[in-house]
Amino acid sequence: MSARRVLVFGGTGSIGLAICRRLAADGDELVVADLGDRGHLISDLPGEGHTFASCDVGDLESVRAVAAACTDITAVVSAVGINYTGPVAETDWSMYERMQRVNLQGAFHIAAACEESCSPDAYVFLASVAGLTGEAGGAVYCSTKFGLIGFVQSFAAEIAARGARANTVCPGNVDSPLLRDLAAAVAEREGTSAEAMLDRFAGDSAFRRLITVDEVAEAVAFLASRRSSGISGQSLVVDGAPN
Repeated sequence: MSARRVLVFGGTGSIGLAICRRLAADGDELVVADLGDRGHLISDLPGEGHTFASCDVGDLESVRAVAAACTDITAVVSAVGINYTGPVAETDWSMYERMQRVNLQGAFHIAAACEESCSPDAYVFLASVAGLTGEAGGAVYCSTKFGLIGFVQSFAAEIAARGARANTVCPGNVDSPLLRDLAAAVAEREGTSAEAMLDRFAGDSAFRRLITVDEVAEAVAFLASRRSSGISGQSLVVDGAPN
């Protein structure tokens, strides 16, 4: 059987690279799209035929250019996401606009451009448990992830007629540079240490630990594959048991 081709947006971040490694280990051929010139970051992926494309998901024409250049794409994964923390009354509006553009509008761009050009069988968007339950200091981030989940549910209903699927993966607190930056920012606001914040984040799950990037990648690979052929419009939580 010929290798599947998977287009991964945001594939050079911590979680994105883990997803790429998992898909490549399955024998998939990857087109990895991300900001700037980060092609060297995918050089160690298993298998052959992987390519890199520079892309800004906040720019529709940039996404269209990547999608139009891809052929025989089986699945599309969006591992794009940025974070920001702060109370609503002190919102940094430039960060608000940037997060809406990347986290939510970027998903619209990806879906619209890929439907125009390559019509894949499956889409997987990386959301968050912050898209299921709000939290103090997280209004901006939560708003993008709540919106993303609603978008994917609607989009899944639209593409079902041609047999295609769309789902989200909702990780909890993932051991990653993004979470460590968040822990430092929250710690500064609350007058504690980043290590104490990471311990608190780990305690949010009954596992009493942080989720690994590889655990998230496994969930994404499942939803991107034919193994999940009957699943669409759903949000798969990767966070252990709730407290």
